[in-house]
Amino acid sequence: MTKKRNYQYYFNLDYPIHIERMEDGIYCASIYQLNGCKGYGKTAQEAIEELQGVKEALIELMLEQDKQIPEPLVQLEIPVSKFSKIPNRDKLKQFIKTP
Repeated sequence: MTKKRNYQYYFNLDYPIHIERMEDGIYCASIYQLNGCKGYGKTAQEAIEELQGVKEALIELMLEQDKQIPEPLVQLEIPVSKFSKIPNRDKLKQFIKTP
């Protein structure tokens, strides 16, 4: 049986945040693992601040609706030339997704 987690648990998780500047100069901060979780602002900081409010509301809604909330995953980008030099790299291949 899995333990049900509360709002504070999910809100305090460190989800990776993606920030991009759009063509109109507005910044968009998003958490890819929380579908639809985006914040916008004139600066990157404003976008992140708005994102936190959206994250809060989204987590509350998902808990109320008893929906599964994904936990953060971290994506590392390692050049092939560096990866080939990692000891025991064969053990890591199970975690690698290729396009």
